[in-house]
Amino acid sequence: MSDPTIRVPACQKCGTLASPGESYCRSCGTYLLAPTVAAPQQTQPPPTSPPQSTVTAVSPGMQVGTPMQGQRPLNVGRKRRSPLLLGCLIFLVLVGVALAAGGIYVWRSASYTPPDRTAPEIPERGGGTMTEFPVDNDPNAPAHPTAVQTEALGGTIAKANTSSATKLPPGVDRAKLAKGATSMTSSTYRTRPKNSSSPSSGDIYINVLNVAPNQPNFGNGLASSITEATRGQQTGVRVSSPSGAVYAGSKIVAPQASVYVLTKQGGNIVVIIYSDDTANQSTVDRLAQNVGNGQGLIDYAEVKDSLWTLPAASPAGLTLTEINTISGDQIERSIASTSGTNVDDTQRILSQMRMFIPARLTGARYVDSAKGEWMTLNFEYESSFQAWRTWLLAKGALGLGGAESTTVRDVKALYLKQEGMRILVFQKGPYLIFLSGPDGASMDQLVTLGNQFQV
Repeated sequence: MSDPTIRVPACQKCGTLASPGESYCRSCGTYLLAPTVAAPQQTQPPPTSPPQSTVTAVSPGMQVGTPMQGQRPLNVGRKRRSPLLLGCLIFLVLVGVALAAGGIYVWRSASYTPPDRTAPEIPERGGGTMTEFPVDNDPNAPAHPTAVQTEALGGTIAKANTSSATKLPPGVDRAKLAKGATSMTSSTYRTRPKNSSSPSSGDIYINVLNVAPNQPNFGNGLASSITEATRGQQTGVRVSSPSGAVYAGSKIVAPQASVYVLTKQGGNIVVIIYSDDTANQSTVDRLAQNVGNGQGLIDYAEVKDSLWTLPAASPAGLTLTEINTISGDQIERSIASTSGTNVDDTQRILSQMRMFIPARLTGARYVDSAKGEWMTLNFEYESSFQAWRTWLLAKGALGLGGAESTTVRDVKALYLKQEGMRILVFQKGPYLIFLSGPDGASMDQLVTLGNQFQV
């Protein structure tokens, strides 16, 4: 049964009806349907401005972010970082912060501004003798003091022995000196050539004595003892200083020694200049001619700056009896002379210790009313960083010994009781200060002494 809604085309030429699906007339072959032509697609011109964002409605069942078929997915999310890389970045940041904090701590520990200093209250027996030392005026290789020590020669405060690096000439010892002198200041001089290629001389030892008023011929007696002990040749000498002072005495020359013994006229001062190396004869002669030509040891900055770190006045109840200062070079030579090992072993020991050896070591000895002994040592380094580095090592050792902390000169200090002594140690700028007192001393007394140091 045919569908009445279906229209059967008829040939427009002969009128013959066509069967469904036929494209050509069965009678005359005429094409029954006109050909169709697809309309051309219009080309979309490129946009003249950036396209605006559009909101697309999502049909039910469609997942957001799911690409349509035939469409490439767009990666619009943030790239995920590796956990290892992130950990490394965090570690580097923490290291940077730690280094910055450590740098600030080191800078604050090493930064230093010295205070205004005044001359320490050195007893007259020491202060008076310091100004009698010669000031070498040689322009090419002047001699400089490398070690200085003052000491009492008689009475209850005199020491039984001494650690002075300054030697006495043959025929003289401290027992003999104590018979006529009350105190002595000693210094070891050594030439310092301005031309670094020139060698320095050997040590020259200078001792300045405070003589008792009733001993006017004490210097002449020392010269006779030295001449007899060395079997040298003795001649009379006389030196006039620019200040007007006159020194008269003797020159003794022997194969193993060259010695001057000079007595200050109208005073109670005897100067002994001695070298056990005859190669130093010209330097010994020059120093003898320069006695009294300046302010003595105070004219040498390295000595003055070290001594002026001592308290300007002795703490209540303490009497300053002795001061000494020694250079780093002499400390090394002292270590080498007492090491008892061969040269290579000595140099290896020194190379390991050199970073802790100060440029100068200054000490002082005090005595209290009960004859208790108080000692101070000032390790002076070339920089605050060197002192701080040594302080770190000292803190570790003291901490193991059970040290406790306090404050001295606005810095942290450590104190403890050890081997019958009270010990206090602190560091400020290029100085590392060590103080010790008798067992019965209070820690407040040590802190008071430390606070009076001019560092």
